[in-house]
Amino acid sequence: MYQAAERPRASIRGRATLDAAAVSAVVALGWIAMATTHPTVTYHFAPIVAVIAAPLFTRFRTDQPLPPRRSLVLSAIGVLIVAIATAVIASLDAFRGPTLIGPGSALTETLMAIAAGSMIGLTAMIARRTPK
Repeated sequence: MYQAAERPRASIRGRATLDAAAVSAVVALGWIAMATTHPTVTYHFAPIVAVIAAPLFTRFRTDQPLPPRRSLVLSAIGVLIVAIATAVIASLDAFRGPTLIGPGSALTETLMAIAAGSMIGLTAMIARRTPK
């Protein structure tokens, strides 16, 4: 087994990706729990938070902006996890709440929130931090 200082770079990157996916999955599981407990309530920002959880978790752990390829991978992980959560919620008929956009369904609004969350996550990951 490697010590932390000796661990190969690819192993550290893989572990960080797994940690980021776990954070996004925990948020998505929380959303599933809330949505199935209260199916007539729409949690409008839950998909956005779940999508950006993986990218922001990774971004806050580094001082430099992430490379575009890594940013896309982490954003795709967040989108995939939330898409699975959305499918679970839809299959349990828990999208019965109101929408923010007026006519339409909560499922459509959720898909729009996933797209918005992925753009927010990508922007946060490639943006430079301002010096303190």
